[in-house]
Amino acid sequence: MLWLCLDFPALGREALGVEASVAVLGAHGSHRWLITEVAGGPAGKTLPAGLSLAEARSRSPELPTRPRQPEAEREQLEALAHALYRFGSPVVAEVLEPAEPFALPRWRVSVEIGASLSLFGGVEALREQVLLDLLDWHCAARLGIAPSRLAAGVLAEAGETTPCLRAEDLPTRLNPLPIGLLPWPAATRDALASVGLARLGALFAAPPETLRQRFGAEVPRDLERLLARRAEPYRAIEPPPVFAARFELHGEVDNVETLLFPLKRLTQRYAAYLSARAVTAMHCRLELRHDLGAPTVVPLQLLSPSRDAGRWFEILRERLYRQPPNRAVRELHLSATDFLPISGSQAALFDAHRLSRERQALLEKLIARYGEPNLWRPALRGDHRPERAWAATGLGQPVVSPPPLPPAATSPLLQRGDSSDALPPPPAGEGWGGGGLRKQSTTQGPPNRPPPSLPPPAGGGTHPRRRPLWLLRQAKPIAQPPAEGLPERIETGWWDGAPAHRDYHRVTLGERSGWVYRDLDDGRWYLQGLWE
Repeated sequence: MLWLCLDFPALGREALGVEASVAVLGAHGSHRWLITEVAGGPAGKTLPAGLSLAEARSRSPELPTRPRQPEAEREQLEALAHALYRFGSPVVAEVLEPAEPFALPRWRVSVEIGASLSLFGGVEALREQVLLDLLDWHCAARLGIAPSRLAAGVLAEAGETTPCLRAEDLPTRLNPLPIGLLPWPAATRDALASVGLARLGALFAAPPETLRQRFGAEVPRDLERLLARRAEPYRAIEPPPVFAARFELHGEVDNVETLLFPLKRLTQRYAAYLSARAVTAMHCRLELRHDLGAPTVVPLQLLSPSRDAGRWFEILRERLYRQPPNRAVRELHLSATDFLPISGSQAALFDAHRLSRERQALLEKLIARYGEPNLWRPALRGDHRPERAWAATGLGQPVVSPPPLPPAATSPLLQRGDSSDALPPPPAGEGWGGGGLRKQSTTQGPPNRPPPSLPPPAGGGTHPRRRPLWLLRQAKPIAQPPAEGLPERIETGWWDGAPAHRDYHRVTLGERSGWVYRDLDDGRWYLQGLWE
């Protein structure tokens, strides 16, 4: 096995979302101490982790403090573990700390990467990709790689960035390191140091039975695990079937700007969860919780599945700007229950359609900013009549194929040619648009007789079969124009009281081409649309 371990020395502070100048305090009885380093001490010096609060206050009287929140640490560590799932399995997230005053917790995530090396192009390429992914999390991290999980953690904490790939090389790499890098109680470390066993190399040289008799069975046992000579027990982290994450604020917040940092943190966790489960989603639910009363609920539905943290964040941010909370917020809660499976081939397909994804993201931002009732787009309808072949629909509604058309009347004339799907006109006024016509015939030939084909146009080439993008909202009467070619007949509408019996032609109108028809009922000619 080959383990990659990430050690997060400042996670206690990062989980709270506070600045590096804030002291996060551990507690044990009446004792209080710093569990992470604090920047901006006297004369610009850093206050070290493990310093008592009394000593820290003597050096920096105005030192701001926050109590440690183990639950927030656990949630942040789990999110980081989910983000590492794509690099291997199993993934282990753990907090190591002796239950004693002034102990410093170790927040670690380990992933077994031996089976993934060829996928990422080797250990160095995988290592670089892990560090690149961590940039989005804005967290301090130290990385170690070794054949045992415990050794990888020791190398990470020691700042030994060079991977150790073989178990037989572990003693040489670990010999000079201090025993304080092992998660042993202070009493055990002090007892070992009192007899000159302050380095791991000295422990490796000591007889295991002597260590067992003098210092307990856990010392030689842990050394065997460190050197990959004994199996290490672990509890692999598994993403739960539903997603739920929360971020508790330090006080009441009544402006959107202050909510953006925790919102980004929650959407990062959501994206990491989706990645770990190899699923995607179109829905989530944001709750802004207050001290009193029901929470403010912000449901979100995307136009297409996504597991992009930036996309979720951008849309939720627009929603909050458009409808800010009317009461102070104490906590943000993001949840989701419905997910869609995604295969590796689908993921590659999505990556290949960047422009399509960008278009979807733009539509989602417009919905979030202006509200879905204020936006529309054209959609096809199952009707051959150009003026009825489209309808306005909301941007949030899926685009589906129109329903089957009713059968058109039988005519001995012509088979209608294909048409391209064109944009219809806007809902008010005249202007650009399109027929919105389906690619099927409106007139069929008599039974047992194939429809005649259009004769070739003069001079060669093909017949222009596209419908014009510019359709008039209401056809305008015109004088009979010189018709070109054979007509295209539409006979339909008998089922809804608005029958249409028309022969359509493409004609020349000055410098433009027009789409006109002759009404077979009154014999008059009408202009339906124009080509530019």
